[in-house]
Amino acid sequence: MMKISTLNKYLSEFDIPLAIVGVLENPKEDPIIYDEQGKLWKIIQETVELGDFKGKKGDLTVVYSKGQIGPKRILLVGLGKAEKITLESIREVLGNASRKARDLDVKKVGICVDIFNRGDFTVSELSEALVQGIALGSFQDIEYRTKDLEKYKFIEELILFSPDYSIDEMKSGADSGQTISEAVNLCRKLAWGPANFITPTRLAEEAKKLEEHGVKTTIINRKEAEEIGLGSYLAVAKGTEEPPKFIIMDYGSEKQDVETVALIGKAITFDSGGISIKPGQNMEKMKADMTGGAVVIGAMNAVAKLGLDLHVVAIVPATDNMPSGKAYHPGDIIKSYSGQTIEVINTDAEGRMVLADALTYAAKHYQPKAMFDFATLTGAMMIALGEHAIGYFSNHDFVVEKLENASKTSGERIWRMPLWEVYDQQLKSDVADMKHTGGRPAGSITAARFLSKFTMEVPWAHLDIAGAMEQSSDKDYNPKGSKGPGVRLIVDLLRNWKA
Repeated sequence: MMKISTLNKYLSEFDIPLAIVGVLENPKEDPIIYDEQGKLWKIIQETVELGDFKGKKGDLTVVYSKGQIGPKRILLVGLGKAEKITLESIREVLGNASRKARDLDVKKVGICVDIFNRGDFTVSELSEALVQGIALGSFQDIEYRTKDLEKYKFIEELILFSPDYSIDEMKSGADSGQTISEAVNLCRKLAWGPANFITPTRLAEEAKKLEEHGVKTTIINRKEAEEIGLGSYLAVAKGTEEPPKFIIMDYGSEKQDVETVALIGKAITFDSGGISIKPGQNMEKMKADMTGGAVVIGAMNAVAKLGLDLHVVAIVPATDNMPSGKAYHPGDIIKSYSGQTIEVINTDAEGRMVLADALTYAAKHYQPKAMFDFATLTGAMMIALGEHAIGYFSNHDFVVEKLENASKTSGERIWRMPLWEVYDQQLKSDVADMKHTGGRPAGSITAARFLSKFTMEVPWAHLDIAGAMEQSSDKDYNPKGSKGPGVRLIVDLLRNWKA
């Protein structure tokens, strides 16, 4: 774990292996950087005048101080045009800078906070964004590697410093930035872990760890789920020998006069498609079909460590979806926990089956003010929005406003999709209360319409994170692999719940 601290120090006097400095486009027009008498400008002047560093967003250049100032190296980071700088753009450029610093094998890195303050940001907000950029961008998971481990480099210590800013304000932002980054990185680690290690049992163990932070965790096994009547969830679990776990995490139940919010995460720890088996090509990526559950577990880590004044309940229905002699079939009729019956059309549409019972369970037992579910639910959402945004559906504008505000503060893009009743026509069944799929047309929408039948009219949003779950190459603060999509979004929503 990276050590993070804050100091009151001048850049020129701080003896550190590497300091990161943000520079506007056209550095000679940057009033903070351009000072003919300043020590920093004298060090970088030649690099700028030769055109090797222009300050465009994402530009990175290392210059060496040769003893003229405290830091041995200065990593210049292009911030772009002043009017376009946001906390999100700062996170992005720091993400790229983090890998540059890491690959230089620099163990200790400093960030000159005041040089990055180019907008209307509080010191705490800026400090949080700086930490997130470094901690998220430099993430690596080498848990399953045994060879050439020495080639993997890590930043061991990050110091935020400024000669003038309050240490307490910098520390407040740094602490929250670290907590939220650790939640995202936990989600990434779980989501991208192999299915023979990241089983329902492992997810239950991760949830149990939250008891150290005051979260009450309940694990419902297969037999108990049968007794309760979680029929839709158990239908998916029928085909697997891996023990399913219906995981409940309850934070803040002892708090008085606070509202209850429920989080639900799809956790299909491996999705073969079941009897409706998937093609073999790229099936290995179906280890990540539990990303929704990983989002919720990661978010609950942040909720508990931040000590939010809110009652948050999280439910993660976890199971493999496998073909076997016990597996459920296309054409089966399943009785859900809500009592409604479902005609199974395609066993590869299993995510909505486990979410249906989890939504009903949360609504029935906790009467939340709002519910949010996260799921790598449909390939159709990947087609609709690609990898750049999370598509969401909601039955209530109260929930929409909360999500849109959280999108602005977290920088995670979302887009509201229609949830019109007319799409129910595709879910009509001749033999049950409904079909669970409506065919290829509007596949994401019909999936959301199906889920809406199990919310008991609680204000709710369904976030289909299928397109946003993966980064194909290192970019900004997302290294190749899982993005941990939606963790920062929902944490910002919850910590600003009363705003």
